[in-house]
Amino acid sequence: MRFKFYNRQPLGKIEQDCVCRAISLALNKDYYAIEEKLKMVGYLFNCEELCVCCYKHLLDYVYDLPRIECYQGFTIREFMEKEPYGIYIVRVKGHLTCVIDGEIWDIWNCENEIVDIVWQVA
Repeated sequence: MRFKFYNRQPLGKIEQDCVCRAISLALNKDYYAIEEKLKMVGYLFNCEELCVCCYKHLLDYVYDLPRIECYQGFTIREFMEKEPYGIYIVRVKGHLTCVIDGEIWDIWNCENEIVDIVWQVA
């Protein structure tokens, strides 16, 4: 499958920031703006800003992205075969990634990871 190494972190640091990387890339929003929104949601829910409830709230309610849950149990590779076009944020255990037109844009190739939830951006 296709994988493109891409680090959206503005300073080029390799960090555990997959949530900010994937969301900012998929939505074409400033990395720090997404980071700030996650901090505000974290404050609202009294939790760490990169936890599941924060980014789910951001994607589901702030950006109102449709969820596609029929791919649970598929690998990301299998998902990309079924959905070769479009922009998606894909959640797997412990990680968010961005898929654009059948290509993973991330700092590591996670094509063999099992899909939990997919948000369709475009």
